Amino acid sequence: MQFLFRLLRNNLFPVTFILLLGISLAQVLRFNLYQESFYFNSSKNILNTTARLQNSVGAYFKLSDENKALVAQNQQLLNSGFQNVMPTDTNIFVVKDSNGAKRYEYQVAHVIKSNTRLRNNFITIDKGSNNGIKKGMAVISPVGIVGLVFDVTENFSLVLPVLNSKFVTTPMIPEIGFREGSVTWNGLDPDLAQLNYVNKFENLKPGMKILTSNYSIKFPPGVPIGTIKTVKKKATSSFYEINIKLAVDFKKIGYVFVVKDNFRAQLDTLQVQEDQLNVP
Repeated sequence: MQFLFRLLRNNLFPVTFILLLGISLAQVLRFNLYQESFYFNSSKNILNTTARLQNSVGAYFKLSDENKALVAQNQQLLNSGFQNVMPTDTNIFVVKDSNGAKRYEYQVAHVIKSNTRLRNNFITIDKGSNNGIKKGMAVISPVGIVGLVFDVTENFSLVLPVLNSKFVTTPMIPEIGFREGSVTWNGLDPDLAQLNYVNKFENLKPGMKILTSNYSIKFPPGVPIGTIKTVKKKATSSFYEINIKLAVDFKKIGYVFVVKDNFRAQLDTLQVQEDQLNVP
């Protein structure tokens, strides 16, 4: 302790200068919008760039897992009969609808930052507005859904994943033709999500596949969400308590596809009209 006091006493002027400089900078950033915005954007870009460099080292050791994911993706596409999936270059895939119109485009992006320990987790990817990424776009992996684009900068995007308490999507259980309810996450186990509002009269059982619904405008239909792990009945509720084993292992996620829906603007217009008609 005496050594610390001597050190501070012998360096009183430099320490005082640094302290006053920090206070001055804090006041400038606090009361000047332009400087605050410049500092925030610059620091965010620096942090994202640093995270990308760190991730590139770790990505080398994940090559085996990513190769397995690519094999799974190819198998999934073949099993789904996606003969209309066409590569346009090394990073974009196009899916046509039944009329031959270009419906979905898939932009490949690498995950540079991810977390599974919080209640509201986020994922950062290395594609942004310069690559055509916009808020609200769906994000999937080779094996299942990941989340939705939450915020975008020029070179990076922030994704709100399934492992976030604010995430919700519409499910489909093709085995029983079920297209209602919602999929959310309770913030506990990063491997499990919850399927809500399924009536106890539905014939559910563990192992059933949960996919994205064709009623959803957020995700392409038929993308895996997971499989039912547990089904429980409560005497005080008319709905099941259902846990889903997620298709995506968010602890190992390395790259994703950002989905551009070329018909989204038309669907949004119809949704607005429907909402206006339903106003009492």
